Amino acid sequence: MRSSPVDLEILAQRFSAVVEEMAENIRRTSFSVFVKQTADFGTCLVTPEGEVFAAPRRISGNLMIGIPARAAIASLAPYRPGDIGLSNDPDATGGLVTHLPDLWTWAPLYADGEVIAYAFSFVHSSDIGGSVPGSIDWGHTDIHQEGVLVPPVRLVDAGEPDRGVLDLVTRNTRVPDQNRGDIEAQVAGLRTAQRRLDEIVASFGVRAVRDAMADLLDTAERRAGDMLGDLDDGTYRFVDYIEGVDGTGDDGTPHVEVPPVRLSLELTVRGRTAHLSFAGTSPQVLEAVNLHTGDEPGHYMLAFALVNWIYSHDRGVPYNSGLVRPLSALLPEGSVLNPGPGAPCGVRAAVFFRVMDLVVACLAQARPESAMATGAGAVAIAAISYTGADGRPRVSVGQPLTGGSGGRPGRDGLHGTSYMGGWLRNVPNEVLEDEVPVLVEEYRYRRGSGGDGAWRGGDGLVVSLRCLEDGVTFAVRGLERMALQPWGVNGGEPGQGTRATLNPGGPGERDLGRVGTVRLRAGDLLRIETPGGGGLGDPADRGRDAAGPHAPAGGTRFSLGPAREAADDRWPQEVQRRLVDAVNERVPAAGRPRAYRDLYLALDRAAGAGRVTDALLDTALAAAPGSAPGAAGATTTGDAR
Repeated sequence: MRSSPVDLEILAQRFSAVVEEMAENIRRTSFSVFVKQTADFGTCLVTPEGEVFAAPRRISGNLMIGIPARAAIASLAPYRPGDIGLSNDPDATGGLVTHLPDLWTWAPLYADGEVIAYAFSFVHSSDIGGSVPGSIDWGHTDIHQEGVLVPPVRLVDAGEPDRGVLDLVTRNTRVPDQNRGDIEAQVAGLRTAQRRLDEIVASFGVRAVRDAMADLLDTAERRAGDMLGDLDDGTYRFVDYIEGVDGTGDDGTPHVEVPPVRLSLELTVRGRTAHLSFAGTSPQVLEAVNLHTGDEPGHYMLAFALVNWIYSHDRGVPYNSGLVRPLSALLPEGSVLNPGPGAPCGVRAAVFFRVMDLVVACLAQARPESAMATGAGAVAIAAISYTGADGRPRVSVGQPLTGGSGGRPGRDGLHGTSYMGGWLRNVPNEVLEDEVPVLVEEYRYRRGSGGDGAWRGGDGLVVSLRCLEDGVTFAVRGLERMALQPWGVNGGEPGQGTRATLNPGGPGERDLGRVGTVRLRAGDLLRIETPGGGGLGDPADRGRDAAGPHAPAGGTRFSLGPAREAADDRWPQEVQRRLVDAVNERVPAAGRPRAYRDLYLALDRAAGAGRVTDALLDTALAAAPGSAPGAAGATTTGDAR
């Protein structure tokens, strides 16, 4: 340790106070409902090498641990005092940005004439342009459909704001005043960081500050290693999906229109380290669910569940990127988790949440006695837009549509709050009704939607919005778990899936599926029912053991639900893995999304009402363009549930 224990504790609290104050400044001075009410924004302090050494725990999105900051820092070097950078470009920032509505800003922090740290922040814009209000649609197939793309640029140059940059960004959106206000709130937060760091340096000196930054990261790394070291060494596997789209032909025969996105994780624990292999994960897809990670093994949208797990077991651990140092990862190039340049990514949160489910499932196998069931598996957001009396577009955001969390050892899951999106706050109904022409007719728990068990899953939500004017558009993204239910563990039952209905119980009632974008007339009612969490333990054991259900003999068991079991029976895991591997091995990266879809759909049609077999796969691969001898028979490893 470079610092004395007393100095280190004091400086840790001072650093924490800085990022909390930055966040509070943004919350209090921002303009959009999504930032000031829902708190979808974040702040942090970063070392010159790009590691987060302080992040908030009490306010804003707790998503900053493991952000890849190096590319953004390097993009505008060298810096001068007063510089502030801005970008929403996933490729140019190396995966710091993961979709275009996230506007990231950063500023060098100086002491004695040298950069000793950087302050970073992001806000989620209610609209950044593009083809739909709110900018996000699952069906986008081109990143340029998703809004204005801003490469790293100086928003403020040596203390002088570049009004041209700000005007260019805001004028290309539907809510320029909101975006201008939110960005200026970020600037205020960054300036707070420099002011507070000046005070800290004046009290402790530059050397003490640098030493504390390094010591806090090293301490977090050591304590994260301690937690991983308590797990049994081994490799734990799980597969889950982002749901595709099923349709019906003219003859009434069901068929797949858009394949599901396969996500496969092998979590290998060795001593004080963990390796996350995503081999077998779907290639980059055509729709906007690709997650740009910059091939960073500790990326904040891959490591979030492990960071939560470590922090929940050691609440005193320094909350910084030292927590992800013990992690390594295999992220196949060109996959949905490491896509190529320009991949559409608006609904990347669907993949982010499913990766958390994968980690929870692997941890349930690594530590059966503390296994928990999965939660809702999604947080959907509705962007609501209409034309105001002045003829200008208005865009706001409805409730974050999360669901219940999974049953836990000794406790039922939480209602209406999933561990994955629990940092997002609800929007008061009065605020929503003042912002947009809707009436909130229902906002309640979806009773009985959590899976039964010795410890039940939490219930989801019911949100019913009555449209009060013609021409109101709802763009809903991130609805998942409609057919593939949140799974239960060790005898616990799955939670109920998502439902979205237009005019339920009335004329024109229609199941909207994953919704996407829907235009409503005055009087229309949109009802969304979110998933409940999975149950934990046999329901017959409820109330028998206050300590919670114990791990069953033979290891952790998962209750996946009938739709998932039917899907696994029709598409065996080993066949799916062979298909993914064959596409990755034989098709250039640019052609993989289309090739994977075409092969999947061809195999699904060829199987008819039966099972997709190795023989069908061999035939399809032999007939595919560019087929090569032996490619169809590539050796693979089976994925366990």
